[in-house]
Amino acid sequence: MSYRVERLNSEMRKELSQIIAKLKDPRMTEMVSVTSVNVAKDLKTAKVRVEIFGNVGDAKVRETFDTLCRSAGFIRKELSKAFHDLRTIPELTFLMDNSLQYSAQIDRILEEIKRNDDHRDH
Repeated sequence: MSYRVERLNSEMRKELSQIIAKLKDPRMTEMVSVTSVNVAKDLKTAKVRVEIFGNVGDAKVRETFDTLCRSAGFIRKELSKAFHDLRTIPELTFLMDNSLQYSAQIDRILEEIKRNDDHRDH
């Protein structure tokens, strides 16, 4: 990956985080964090991974994600204000990133295994 694309990914992640934080949609009830942005080499598309804090199966999390996806056009327009030097602003595709929740679940399982082993040793 070129240095330019890597820098663009980083700058877009920062800018998208700010734009999403300022969204005033009442359906976005959960906190959203942009974990990564992956802009294609041709700069036409970008995959935006977001972490939505809440219970994974919760309807509020799903509604927040759906609202975010429906707001992609507006978010792209806001992004164009910050990146006015780019000829075209990439089409945004939002993806759920559950890696933090997954790692927390793994940590809980490992702790439980450790506690069970400690009880067997005593």
